Amino acid sequence: MRYSCKASVEYDLKNHYQLRDLYTEELAARSEYAGCQLKRKASRGIEYYYVRPSDQDEFDYRGAGIDPDVMMIKEYAFYKKAVDVIEANITALEELLNVYRQTHAENINELLTRTYSLPRNSSVLLDDLAASEWLEAKVQKKNSYPVFDPEGLKVTAFDGTKMRSRAEAIHYSAFYIYNVPVIFEYPYDIGKDVLRPDFTILDIYRMRDIIWEHLGNWFHEDDYKRKRYRSDSVHRWDEYYSIGFRPEDNLLLSFGTDDNVFDIQSLHRKVSALALPPPDIETIRILKRS
Repeated sequence: MRYSCKASVEYDLKNHYQLRDLYTEELAARSEYAGCQLKRKASRGIEYYYVRPSDQDEFDYRGAGIDPDVMMIKEYAFYKKAVDVIEANITALEELLNVYRQTHAENINELLTRTYSLPRNSSVLLDDLAASEWLEAKVQKKNSYPVFDPEGLKVTAFDGTKMRSRAEAIHYSAFYIYNVPVIFEYPYDIGKDVLRPDFTILDIYRMRDIIWEHLGNWFHEDDYKRKRYRSDSVHRWDEYYSIGFRPEDNLLLSFGTDDNVFDIQSLHRKVSALALPPPDIETIRILKRS
């Protein structure tokens, strides 16, 4: 099991189709400016424009201000160029899909005739099979533990997953947008304790866990609550460290403010650094059981 480059291309192609429809509609709305031309002159840092309508031979002077016709001609040129670029990309993506073959070991093996195909237990195929088994084991372990404090799961994420806060639901959506597979509150046994970090990111390629915790009350306005919250958090980090999780390596953190909000753009930048191509059908099937 691996992430599917083909699925990524198909996803990109779908976006191109939608964008082409949108830009073609905008282009059509400005069709009366087809064939119009602009001429620009600059003097002392000021730009002056001239317009030649499609049915005239001479340019009309429009000055240095914001002229409606000048802007519409520019917008027409923008959407015309955009549609041309999108059409070229669509052609290239469609041609790629026609000839593309996924290079997963199992996929290549399936392309061979039965005479030449490798047995399922071949060492050549073990890497793909090991990744599937690793992911399957993660999901089975999560499901084997009772849900912790179910009464506290008061927020519903976009896919119906129950969570404890709106901030967690926003994080969960960001992981989905960037195709980062996660398990919410995956259990880790540390001595007699069971710790359940907010999210465990599943790095399929390296078959390793990455913990992500959102510290919503790190900057709580109440001094006592803030200090208690920070003390508990640092204690958890020490426990995570004891099982191999280190900050900014495989232990990632995000923070709230004194009113428990955070910069969503900053969150998306951080999550996008973990982005992978869209998961294949097998990955989605396994994760849905968690």
